Amino acid sequence: MYTVTRKNEIHEELAIKNLKGETELVLPVDLHIDSILAQYNRVRRILGEAQHEARQHPTDEKTLEAYGAAVVALFEVIFGSDGTKKLTDYYNGRWSEMLEDVAPFVVECIQPQVEYAMKARAKAYQRYTRR
Repeated sequence: MYTVTRKNEIHEELAIKNLKGETELVLPVDLHIDSILAQYNRVRRILGEAQHEARQHPTDEKTLEAYGAAVVALFEVIFGSDGTKKLTDYYNGRWSEMLEDVAPFVVECIQPQVEYAMKARAKAYQRYTRR
């Protein structure tokens, strides 16, 4: 029997605690890489462009709004619409604090797993197309 094991899934949780160390919000992350890859890469590219513009024009309201929209779009890919709404409601307009708190989770936890899955996928495609 030939057996395959499903891969390319990310299962994580982001827990947000208050200053007393009590968990106030838990957001599950259940992603299938193939389902989100194109959207994730597109949103990451838009976010990178928005970050660049925000550095160039840090006081321009439209630039900052575009940056915020890009951040929310990335969070929607990762946490889904409902999770992102819970997150933005929790932070209640404190965008800088939200980004400062949640960005490390994306950069240190989600991004490496997406990159690993992308490399593994590319390697598998190479292996099967060299015949």
